[in-house]
Amino acid sequence: MRQHIKLILVLAWSLLFVTESYSQETEPDVQSYELTIEPDIQKGYIEGTVLIHFEVLKGATSVMFNSGDLVVDKVRGSSVESFITKDSELVIQLFPQQETEHEIIIAYHGNPNRGLLFDKDLNQAHTVYFTDHWMVSNNEPGDRATFSINLILPKGVESVASGTLTGIKERGEKVVYKWNQEYETPSYTYGFVIGTFNKVTELADDIALHYYSSELDETRLQKVFEETPDILSFLEEKSGIEYVQNSYSQVLIGNNYQEMSGLSVLSASYPGFVFKDSSEIHLTTHELAHQWWGNMITCETFGHFWLNEAFAVYMSSAFNEHRFGKEKYDSDISIYKSIYDDLIKRGKDKPLVFGEWAPSRDNRNVIYYKGAYVLHLLRAELGDDNFWKGIKLYTQNNYGKSVVTNDFKLAMEQASNTDLSSFFDEWVY
Repeated sequence: MRQHIKLILVLAWSLLFVTESYSQETEPDVQSYELTIEPDIQKGYIEGTVLIHFEVLKGATSVMFNSGDLVVDKVRGSSVESFITKDSELVIQLFPQQETEHEIIIAYHGNPNRGLLFDKDLNQAHTVYFTDHWMVSNNEPGDRATFSINLILPKGVESVASGTLTGIKERGEKVVYKWNQEYETPSYTYGFVIGTFNKVTELADDIALHYYSSELDETRLQKVFEETPDILSFLEEKSGIEYVQNSYSQVLIGNNYQEMSGLSVLSASYPGFVFKDSSEIHLTTHELAHQWWGNMITCETFGHFWLNEAFAVYMSSAFNEHRFGKEKYDSDISIYKSIYDDLIKRGKDKPLVFGEWAPSRDNRNVIYYKGAYVLHLLRAELGDDNFWKGIKLYTQNNYGKSVVTNDFKLAMEQASNTDLSSFFDEWVY
């Protein structure tokens, strides 16, 4: 039981995602990012340029992007008059004009202290949230855009990144890997991994599943992720929507867990849980579930973050029920309830919809585990048929969009022909 609780709580302890509030004169609506970046693992250093195509309101005279601790060297574009950086923000002054669409190129460099983690000993690096610390971007989760990345790496260093690998080109002693994501997601879902790894690939129908590790041999690597094809099929069935691209990668690296578009990173210590108990695969399911709930259906603001995280937690338990039986599911729910009861006992319980998301272990426990418990209660309230019908309707209606909690409520009410106002007032709001 203690081992089980420890695994369930890994996410709450390991995720370091912090959302900052910014005041801004004009908020951009980004259509696309085209990034070229050259990381130096041994120096913990990056140089990059990003081409951003965005829209602003007619007559806007300035626009703000998030730039973390990056040093912005140049900002170019026909509408750019000047720029300043202040308090992790890049504010660009625009020439007076009536155009709403703009294209700018930003050149920058830096030594990221978060967001991009370097391992000099293993000669590896990987991103973990905080996209603005390795690429100038808009942090707002409701701003969805396409993304492409050119990774300039020394020969012998491999890459995994958001989207699909569309080209590899040698450039002297360097190699350029081009990855392209044609569907829109928020900037926190972009990312990459670089290093040298053992790799296993298998097909699930027409989807290539890639597993990476620098420590495990191919046999043990396959064993860690052997449930992935069944998980993928289960999530497609429950969502009513096929997985968005033709490949999905899982990389064992570092000490974090994070979903990104088309890939996930899981702690290098994760296999220890699975080898000890083959049913302890919550985190494989959790991160894969985010390819639907989180990446393709995203909370419009982080006040509705439970729509990302509680869904991923709950889907891990729903898959456990499918794969290992109701006893396993009941064990999961019992743990979520015990976490919720502890929040109440310590006076730390909060509504699932936050006025303003603030990171803490207790707040994560509300969002992740109280949220998953509430989904369990909603299933009990509606019955299996109506609950899963509602999940499918919610997913299909909002796929590729940003949502608030009321979107979920309306879908569940429509599917079940039930007024859920009292339930949501009590358990969600």
